[in-house]
Amino acid sequence: MGDNVDQQGAASTSPTDGQADETKAVFAQKIADTITSGFVTLSLAIGRRTGLFDVLARQEGPRSSHDIAAAAGLKERYVREWLGSMVTSRIIEVDTSSDIPRYFIPPHRAAVLAPTDGAEILRIAFSERVVHLGKVMDDLVECFKEDGPPGLPSSAYPDFQGWLQNVKGPLLDSTFIDKFLPTIPGLIEKLESGITVCDVGCASGYLLFLMARRFPNSTYYGIDVSTEAVSMARREAATKGITNVICDVVDATKLPEDWSEKFDYIVTLSTIHDVPAPERTLREIHRVLKPGGQYSMWERDAHTQPRDNIGVPKASMIYVISMMSCVPMSLHENGAALGAMWGQEEVLPMLKGVGFSDVKKLGIPGNQGAAHYLCSKQ
Repeated sequence: MGDNVDQQGAASTSPTDGQADETKAVFAQKIADTITSGFVTLSLAIGRRTGLFDVLARQEGPRSSHDIAAAAGLKERYVREWLGSMVTSRIIEVDTSSDIPRYFIPPHRAAVLAPTDGAEILRIAFSERVVHLGKVMDDLVECFKEDGPPGLPSSAYPDFQGWLQNVKGPLLDSTFIDKFLPTIPGLIEKLESGITVCDVGCASGYLLFLMARRFPNSTYYGIDVSTEAVSMARREAATKGITNVICDVVDATKLPEDWSEKFDYIVTLSTIHDVPAPERTLREIHRVLKPGGQYSMWERDAHTQPRDNIGVPKASMIYVISMMSCVPMSLHENGAALGAMWGQEEVLPMLKGVGFSDVKKLGIPGNQGAAHYLCSKQ
């Protein structure tokens, strides 16, 4: 991505571009293919959660459904039907040279379906996000209704914190320390000598522990409104004997008064669009940042208007995730409901409006589709 991420999108795209030759039959097939892909996504999630992709990636040569089921510790009849969905969607291949069908994943596909790299893990892990969001479908439809509830509480998404930790961890492992931090002038040297850092919306503290291991001379604070997430972070710190990470349940719009100008570096990872009062939260972040300090805000690399995101990879997926989780959770708290795709046209004025100077919009190495808004406080 780099510094030219502002150019992404299709601002000049007309709503009718590409439709001149579209017929009813062509559009109907597009809808049918989209629906089919949704069903296949469920099968991808099953393959990931049961370990079937891992088994297929490890096996040497094609194997029967019985062999694959035995290796995975699963019932063959279910595995056989799952293989049917994968073969017909051209995700898994089948060798029919013998009487018994034998299944395999080509090596280049195995690297995507059973990855070890952080960015690749993130891709396949999103198949399970579909499953999570499906659980709130009925309640969400009620929220759409004029006389329905305003939104949904975080407790409506019971699988989210565990999923988030499993997804965020590998991505941060592969990108944050070695690829992301070097893009911030002077920060690594400061972390090595010892500074005070805060992760606002720290979830289970994965990022804090990652930094604490690499830069033990610094002190790390993590805050989150989720009691469950903070409890997970505290257990992790206690288990591993980490003493320079402090996590607490704190409202980001009301940070402690004695924190004024406390932190040298503050980071938020896709947090600001979710908080009920984003502008007030940013003002608090500005207050507790030291003069000369740096603030990194990760958000989606997007434009505010949907028409300008046509053709942007994953835009449709992020809008759905935002519609089904970010927006309803914010509205449940009577919040601003910015949504994950609130976009640079809203982000940049808000950052400058709360007092940040020298705001730069950068890319995030190894995390395509995300933007890094690097801010300084004079």
